[in-house]
Amino acid sequence: MSTVISRDGTVIDYDRYGDGPAVVFVGGATQHRAIDQETRQIGRRLAAEGFTAVDYDRRGRGRSGDTQPWALEREVEDLAALIKAVGGTATVYSSSSGATVALGAADADVGVTALALYEPPLMAEVDNSEHLTVLRSLLAEGRNDEAMRYNMTSVIGIPAEVVEGMAQSPGWAGMVSVAPTLVYDIAAVHDINVDPDWAGRWSSVTVPTVVYSGDQTFPGLPEAADAVAMALPNAARRVLPGQGHGPAPEAITPVLLEFLR
Repeated sequence: MSTVISRDGTVIDYDRYGDGPAVVFVGGATQHRAIDQETRQIGRRLAAEGFTAVDYDRRGRGRSGDTQPWALEREVEDLAALIKAVGGTATVYSSSSGATVALGAADADVGVTALALYEPPLMAEVDNSEHLTVLRSLLAEGRNDEAMRYNMTSVIGIPAEVVEGMAQSPGWAGMVSVAPTLVYDIAAVHDINVDPDWAGRWSSVTVPTVVYSGDQTFPGLPEAADAVAMALPNAARRVLPGQGHGPAPEAITPVLLEFLR
């Protein structure tokens, strides 16, 4: 494990695998290394193919710090510090709401040379303000477990009985530990989705981009991926058979290598 210091002094902790062109992974809501074995596997597979893979804990998660107040711009600065640490340029692969950070970094011109976005949940005019109000209230009262359950059932749309099963798994405590960061991701997504210029906000993001989705994912996400790909000036679109919102390493790695090469 290694660390970088972001612009506001926040310590960002990361793992680095391999030696070659850099790929930095940006997790979605709740993702961090302690509970995310899949990203580690993808990183190691890329390293075996001649790439440098960077898997990090976003601020507020795992071993990274969480200097307040949060803003998406601070997360972009975190990513910029990581890119600088691995040579100054990198492809950025994002999962779900991590696309808000990836796209922000590409727009900020901090060394992003290409983007691979897996199921960015960016949908014009979708208003999450009510969800944010509920989550902030629960978190302010220290009801992190309830906040995570609310996110799963009411924000994502997972049936309550499935969430109950998830709550019995060994990884649940790790998810609940980062519940305060739910409002970071949902706020970032909300601000993008209610932007009156949703379709034009990334007109300057001209780096080569691929937008992935699985054909077994949540309703609305394939259409969101279509819309993001159409809004970006230099984007391709690809659907992964048999994959849901979190692709298996053996499914995403070959297509990601194809794009990187």
